[in-house]
Amino acid sequence: MKRFSLPGTLTSLRVLLLCGLLFDVNSITARAAESARQLEWEETLKSAKKEGQLVIYGDDEITHPDILAAFNRAYPYIKVITVAGKEVELRQRIVAERRGGKYLVDLYAGGPNTPRGFYIAKFLDPIGPALLLSEVTDTSKWYGGKHHYADPENKYLLMFEGSVASTSTAYNTKLVNPNEFNSYWDLLKPQWKGKILSWDPRASLPTQTLTLYYHPQAGPDFIRRFYGDAEVTLFRDRRQGTDWLAKGKFPICFFCRDIEAAHKQGLPVDMLGLEHLKEAEGIGGGNSSVLILFNKAPHPNGAKVFINWYLSRQGQMVWQKLTNTKMFEPSDSMRIDIPKDDVLPKARRVEGRKYPVVGFLDPEPVQKLINEVLGESKP
Repeated sequence: MKRFSLPGTLTSLRVLLLCGLLFDVNSITARAAESARQLEWEETLKSAKKEGQLVIYGDDEITHPDILAAFNRAYPYIKVITVAGKEVELRQRIVAERRGGKYLVDLYAGGPNTPRGFYIAKFLDPIGPALLLSEVTDTSKWYGGKHHYADPENKYLLMFEGSVASTSTAYNTKLVNPNEFNSYWDLLKPQWKGKILSWDPRASLPTQTLTLYYHPQAGPDFIRRFYGDAEVTLFRDRRQGTDWLAKGKFPICFFCRDIEAAHKQGLPVDMLGLEHLKEAEGIGGGNSSVLILFNKAPHPNGAKVFINWYLSRQGQMVWQKLTNTKMFEPSDSMRIDIPKDDVLPKARRVEGRKYPVVGFLDPEPVQKLINEVLGESKP
């Protein structure tokens, strides 16, 4: 017959009771935190209604009429004022405004290079405290189970785009056989010398240049040889670059824009894929758009409302559809709980595959090397 051990039974009961108490405490704490966020959200909505408006700078992915119309269907009492334009011009404008003591802008979205400058200048507030809706704060809904950032503190430049990296290298389909390429190093072969067109990296640093500088299979040596030995022709007019590529003036273009749109128009241009340039695979590192919140924002509550809507399931579906179907920019949201049918194949993450997410990459040593190779930029 088995002996009944009372002390052991009591110990087990104590453990079970303690576990139950801990579970209850954690559950109560979670519910209290959610309740506090809900109250803060309700107060934010009231204050945003009093502010009545919001100012956003950036390109089409945040200032496009489709984005604004969708937002105003949800929050009609917040008038959104936008300033769209070229990245360089917007950066100069915001810096000039702030130097003049004018704090006019609330939010900005775009590639990470300009926001990094704002981060260095200490123009930004951490974006985490502004995330209030549970569908935004729930990291299980985001790629990798977390919010990714493109700044060294992981606080200011929130990466909402999780597209598989573009190679940033386009070609004229009448002049180039893409199967000749397996690596970026193939661009340095003698037959391409003097035949490559490239965005001038002194005007603004191309995202792929930054990524390649830090890539173990490319590195500073590739950057030095590409800009120093390949006799690339530089351009600063993006429309002109794509036009020259389409006309066959140059067979290859590094960081030409609107290639997808030009291809759909029937022009003989296309992008080299990841299968052709093996060093490109990944997410971020300059390829992912980020959202930032300015400090001293004139409409802080309206900004919070827009941030939570933009990063919500609905907001990211609007953004993702717009960029892929109207802007023809291959774009995949970092949200994993939204349909991906509208994501163009070149940007779409393959389900089940793990991609490295590249966050902050210091552009300073890259720009220094570029200036050494090409000389300082002339006005």
